[in-house]
Amino acid sequence: MNISFDVAYLRIKRAIGGEEECFLCRLEEENENKYVNDYLSELVMDSAARQKIIESKGFCNYHFYKLLTAASKPASSDGHGIALINKSIIEALLRDFHKQKVLQVSSCDKMLATENSCPICVYIAQFSERYANKILELISSENEEILNNLKKSRGVCIPHFVMLIHKTEVLPFQNQKIINMLIEVEEKNLCRLHSELSEYIRRQSYEFSEKDRAAIASIVTRSVKKISGRLGIGKRIHENRKR
Repeated sequence: MNISFDVAYLRIKRAIGGEEECFLCRLEEENENKYVNDYLSELVMDSAARQKIIESKGFCNYHFYKLLTAASKPASSDGHGIALINKSIIEALLRDFHKQKVLQVSSCDKMLATENSCPICVYIAQFSERYANKILELISSENEEILNNLKKSRGVCIPHFVMLIHKTEVLPFQNQKIINMLIEVEEKNLCRLHSELSEYIRRQSYEFSEKDRAAIASIVTRSVKKISGRLGIGKRIHENRKR
């Protein structure tokens, strides 16, 4: 496929040019929101999709609340769909109870939805893996447009940086050049954040007005996102490191 018509390429190019502290987090969040909206608007009434949710005992804590928040908006009538899912999950849990006269401790874990079984976590992990591999492919091919944009970008969060570095170990091509590029971009942006945090701390002095402080208030949140990644990034990112 001609790279100019490659959807993944175009999405990566757009995300790299954004203002977020991690362009992979941005891509993940966009796809996560789309999945949630699509699920609530289309899939929630689909019996096959609902059966998959029942088998997984629902979603992980983070994504169940994300679905609930989206379904609880005043303009939404999706609470009906969530009620159907929850009713089915509770029925499945009751069946599990009835199967055992004496509840076995070893079977209790199966009653919990985890990041390993949550359909949204699985979907995002697969998406993240594909896009991480695509980024490494573009860097290794020395795509001039991507390399230039990457050098000017805000890079990725530390969890995604570690994932990308681990992935270079299993690449079929020379990986040191890729590692050097990733480190260069990450180091530049960590220095930028360090400088911004120093300025934020300096402006906490009584000499500065509330307006002065507010002008750089976002640095605290942005530095958390750089260090920890987006809210809900989850543990599955670690499973993607060497895939």
